[in-house]
Amino acid sequence: MATTIHNLRKKPLLVFTLNENNFHLIDDDTPSNKGEYKYNSITSISLIKGKTNWIVSIFSLVIDFIFDLGSFSNYKEKDKLIIQTKDSEIEILLFKVDKKEVEALVLNLQKLVNK
Repeated sequence: MATTIHNLRKKPLLVFTLNENNFHLIDDDTPSNKGEYKYNSITSISLIKGKTNWIVSIFSLVIDFIFDLGSFSNYKEKDKLIIQTKDSEIEILLFKVDKKEVEALVLNLQKLVNK
């Protein structure tokens, strides 16, 4: 297998480099995620779509109404990629990323894990 690079974000840098037996992760947003991970240590891969946080949204609406700020907006949690390994959980927040590139990464990882 040739090395495949998935550059998901430039600032802060988020890059997956997929090799034959492992992948290298650079995550400048969460430096503790950086490192080499073997495919055979991965137990699950989940792509979680962000949901609207209704409690914060309603609270914001009430404050906006009381103080007439005109700045109401829905508050959405960020999309996440969660990779569960035998030893740890890697949680990556997916903000300002190429969504098609993320989906391609998840498909590639799932294929390599299920080999």
